[in-house]
Amino acid sequence: MPPKPYRFCPQCSAPLVEGMVDGRVRRHCTACGFVRYENPLPVVVAVAVKDGRFLLIKRGIPPKKGLWGCPSGFVETGETPEEACLRELWEAAGVTGSVVRVVRVARLQDDELYGDMLAVSYLVTVTGGEPAAGDEVDDVRYCDAVELPAYLARSLQDVVQELRKGN
Repeated sequence: MPPKPYRFCPQCSAPLVEGMVDGRVRRHCTACGFVRYENPLPVVVAVAVKDGRFLLIKRGIPPKKGLWGCPSGFVETGETPEEACLRELWEAAGVTGSVVRVVRVARLQDDELYGDMLAVSYLVTVTGGEPAAGDEVDDVRYCDAVELPAYLARSLQDVVQELRKGN
């Protein structure tokens, strides 16, 4: 369930109203002029690879609890997206890595918990550590491209082709 919308102005406590501001319907305060801009949450995804195999985690918490995916999480204040990506890789899977490149930047809509997100996916080479499940992860494993769940195989098809070519 996405976050609840603001009802009152955080500056003067007057009720917010909906209306056109900057070409969009937005909640705003007619008393002091505050505008509630809704921005997506910044998320990073580590498409982690070692010896041509993908490192996957089985999510232990919502959203998508029980599904296999790439280590991911939110960018925290004061860190770059690349730093967040490598931190999340360590926290979720117990391995270190080196960012190779951006795979994609995409808008994601999570209706289960977080709402609108901006996800930056990075190709990461695993450089150290042994995979181990973190606090929010039920399992971690390496898998070949042919073992990827269909939903991941589709989204990672460009990376799979790149790895097959040896790039």
